[in-house]
Amino acid sequence: MSNGLVLGIDLEGMNKDLIYSGVDIKTDRVIEIGAVLYDWNLNQPVKILSELIDEVDHLPISEEVEMITGINDPTLEKWGAKGTKIHEILGNLKDLMDQADYLMAHNGHGYDIPMLRAMFNRYDLEMPEKTWIDTMVDIEFPRKMTGRSMALLEHSHGFINPFPHRAVTDVLSMLKIASKYELNRMGKLAESPRVTLVASLRAPNWKDPAAVQEFNEVKNKVAKSRFRWNPTKKEWTKEVHKVLIDEGKIKYDFEYFMKES
Repeated sequence: MSNGLVLGIDLEGMNKDLIYSGVDIKTDRVIEIGAVLYDWNLNQPVKILSELIDEVDHLPISEEVEMITGINDPTLEKWGAKGTKIHEILGNLKDLMDQADYLMAHNGHGYDIPMLRAMFNRYDLEMPEKTWIDTMVDIEFPRKMTGRSMALLEHSHGFINPFPHRAVTDVLSMLKIASKYELNRMGKLAESPRVTLVASLRAPNWKDPAAVQEFNEVKNKVAKSRFRWNPTKKEWTKEVHKVLIDEGKIKYDFEYFMKES
């Protein structure tokens, strides 16, 4: 870290089938960009970008998206940036990204990064390559904080976002949460590859009560350690930062092995 500058970014978008298919860069479009340049040393936001986006080929805003964000088609028609103005906004965003030591988003790898990269490509701009801190996975929250939704994290950190699911207010909320944690540590986790741990659970002889009991005891340990059952691969898995393994912070009293994520 050189200057302690973090650019928090959040996007609101209209997606074809986000829940079941994830981001589809062919059809999905950004409808709002919020970005805040945050000086970690001053603990203050220093520059803010907030824009509604009205791309000509965006899908009609669904009732669900309008209910969550408050954004609808008439709002975009009236206030959304169009055409060359969008290119100008992305240029301003690129300038902020260039200034930052880290970029930050909540579930960035699952949503904001692919959505933003596709948008840069559509406007023939090159998105700066920086380390992204994902606040869903790159912050070592206290163990009692089991939820990772923004609403739960806001509540756990003692405040409520008055305008949830609007881009710039979500960014400010994310930064308020992240500012409680050490930036260098978040950066180290963000730069670490993620690996998958697989619990070595073997089905017992179901006719042997002792073996079944032993199996269930191990299974309970695996579940309490927050491994999740993958029904497709029929295995218990957990994704972790490799650096935590290197530091000796990942230890379980049951057998497991590691594979690259």
